[in-house]
Amino acid sequence: MNTVISIAITLFLVGCIGKSAPQSQVKTPASPNMQASITVEPILFVAEGLNADGSLVKNYQRGLQYAIDYFGNYGPYYVYLLGPESEQSVRGIYRQRAMTRVNKSSRFPAAEEQVKEFLNRPNVVNEIKSVLAGTAEGGLTWTQNPPILFEDVTTNAKGREKDPVENTWGALHEYHHVFQMAHCDTRQERASEKNINSWIAEGMATYSSAKFMEKLGLIDFKDYMLNLRKSGANIGRPGINEFLATNQDWRLDDEGHWDLGTSAQVYYMLGAWATAYLVNVQKIDERVVLKNWYYDIPRVGKSAAFKKHMGLSLAEFYQKFDTFIRQTNDEVMAIFR
Repeated sequence: MNTVISIAITLFLVGCIGKSAPQSQVKTPASPNMQASITVEPILFVAEGLNADGSLVKNYQRGLQYAIDYFGNYGPYYVYLLGPESEQSVRGIYRQRAMTRVNKSSRFPAAEEQVKEFLNRPNVVNEIKSVLAGTAEGGLTWTQNPPILFEDVTTNAKGREKDPVENTWGALHEYHHVFQMAHCDTRQERASEKNINSWIAEGMATYSSAKFMEKLGLIDFKDYMLNLRKSGANIGRPGINEFLATNQDWRLDDEGHWDLGTSAQVYYMLGAWATAYLVNVQKIDERVVLKNWYYDIPRVGKSAAFKKHMGLSLAEFYQKFDTFIRQTNDEVMAIFR
């Protein structure tokens, strides 16, 4: 696949928005809980004052294109790379963002009323304030009611411009989530059978983006996995070793780590190592772990899909992984030899 990625540089937006996933281009999904792959390309919106030399978009596309080639084209997918230089530009982009969310099959409220409702949402108002203040926030979001779409929002893309490696890395990570969410019912709790646990979402995306970064020649994957243990790498502090020394009651399947402030260590870091364990200890083909098993989640549920493809139940996996990950750095790193 060689998907073309459209770029909309505000204030030249109106023509590009017309490319939003016409119904004839969307394949029929295999399950009502799963989004089908599409043929319409992702669209990047870039605010004025960014991408002067083209590097911001080039380095983002480097990751996005690789991820689409691996996972397939899902969406519609809109990427918003924003900055504070032009308020007119930012507000123009947010209006176009609102337009992509209009449910055209709904006779009431009218399209303009839907646009106004979106722009007046407290979270959207605060997000625009963050953009204009130059505050770095954002991430992946998606709609749960028609029209279904996915968005990667960066409120201060100046950081992406200055760090081309992290720019590519972020594009890889977020697009794995697009693929994941396209095969889950995100209206249900993450512990439910038709959705995925946080460690699966974040850990597998952390593993895949690091592995893809190595394939792109940008990092050393083994060094990165070791640094997750020693320092937390690019995710945060403390790393896995320090975390395990002071937290004996952590659980991969406990969704409460978000509230406890330990989500980075459990879902991202330990989740990445859990993914590595499946690939390198259980000897499950990497493409199966990162991609293929998701196709069965809408049909048979998470637990059955996991056991079918991984060869053991989630309960058995949790027990085996817990024993494995408490070993020394040398012992766990030996799985990559």
